[in-house]
Amino acid sequence: MKPSAHRAPSRHASLAQLRRQLERLSSPRLQMSLIVAVTGLAGWLASALLLGVFGVDAMAWRYPLAVGFAYLVFLALLWAWLRLDVWDVADLVVQGPGGMGRSGAGCAPSGGGGDFGGGGVTASFAAPDAGLVEGWPGAVGDVVGEAASASLEADEGAIPLLALLVVAAMALGLVVTAAWLVQLAPVLFAELLLDGTLSYALYRRLDRQRRTDDRPHWLSTAVRRTAWPFVLTAVLMALTGAGLALSAPGAHSLGEVIARWRA
Repeated sequence: MKPSAHRAPSRHASLAQLRRQLERLSSPRLQMSLIVAVTGLAGWLASALLLGVFGVDAMAWRYPLAVGFAYLVFLALLWAWLRLDVWDVADLVVQGPGGMGRSGAGCAPSGGGGDFGGGGVTASFAAPDAGLVEGWPGAVGDVVGEAASASLEADEGAIPLLALLVVAAMALGLVVTAAWLVQLAPVLFAELLLDGTLSYALYRRLDRQRRTDDRPHWLSTAVRRTAWPFVLTAVLMALTGAGLALSAPGAHSLGEVIARWRA
């Protein structure tokens, strides 16, 4: 039997090609920074709603619940990102590691797609101002610095050292998690794009001998890659809530804890 004129690219080769294309044509770390920022905002809003609407006043429970909600938002944002970009890379998977152009032959249905800039199947969005993301770690530092300054202005004996260490550990943990996700962005996005494309049966066209129920799914890839830092963050936030409650009995939020330190 004559060998096939077009062999399906291996997963490793396809991932390497997609990562190079992502880093060349778009800003995956910038995009992930925005996703992480929206995820953090969602977690903060979830904590506020749990306290104000649902009456979950125990910080040791409310904080990890908010992290869990934020993770669901994070996965939803990855899904939205994937829906915008999945058809833009379909040709790359079909052409294989050596194909850098776009032939359009035998590919997924055309949607007039854009480039990797985030415009997806209809348009191309301009990359956001890098200063918005570059300033984000600094903004976190400003918040932590203001909290520390407010604490230092209070009576020294009224500021539990344990509470300060707990807040510092919480801030450090959140920053490390965010930085890790941003650094992972090119690899994670490449895997999501490849597995998302497989979900649209392109791989089945390339390699008909592969069982379709054996193919990876983008959600399993996303969870495998990102679940553990969120789990660690949830544990850290639970310990933070318990430590803050111990240092300021009766307080239901970080603001109330700081107010009691200053009182």
